[in-house]
Amino acid sequence: MTTHSATSIRQQYKDMTRERILDAAIDLMAEAGMAPLTVADVASRAGVTTRTIYRHFETREGLIEAVWPRMQARVRSRGFPRTADEIIATPEYLFPQFDEHANLVRASAFSDAGLEVRLRANEERTAAAMACVADALPGLPADVARRRAAVLQLLDSAYCWAVLRDFWGFDGAEAGRAASEAIAILLGRNAPESQGEQP
Repeated sequence: MTTHSATSIRQQYKDMTRERILDAAIDLMAEAGMAPLTVADVASRAGVTTRTIYRHFETREGLIEAVWPRMQARVRSRGFPRTADEIIATPEYLFPQFDEHANLVRASAFSDAGLEVRLRANEERTAAAMACVADALPGLPADVARRRAAVLQLLDSAYCWAVLRDFWGFDGAEAGRAASEAIAILLGRNAPESQGEQP
């Protein structure tokens, strides 16, 4: 075996271990609900030592920060929308995915660990929402644009999906349609036409 091959195998093993750790953290969030996410629990779930986790993530915060993109990949998120058309389309695409991962989505929205994970991406998320408002309604006063962006973020979120599902009995498809229609109206666009509905 060449030195290059040994290095490549070591790197593959390191990458697989990192993925196993992240998947364990996400699975724990989905199963544990409101319980805090601890490094010891993640290590136990991943079948590694806490020392191994700290080899991959220098701090617990580093682990939490790495969970967000992995979690987004699991629900097949396309990332934060940055144009009006993208944010209008996102709930119709994403909310049915949330139905498939309901426990994880609820944990990400309502648990302390989920809030911690979400806050790590908040600066990017709010900037994207502001970009969507600027795309649809250029020239709005800054305070008005900020309020619109805040409501857009709420409508394009797990919180909105959960309320529409729990209080209105909507499945992901119907919840996504409702959120997309509201976003379009908020951005001064015509609501997207839904199949089978009369104007």
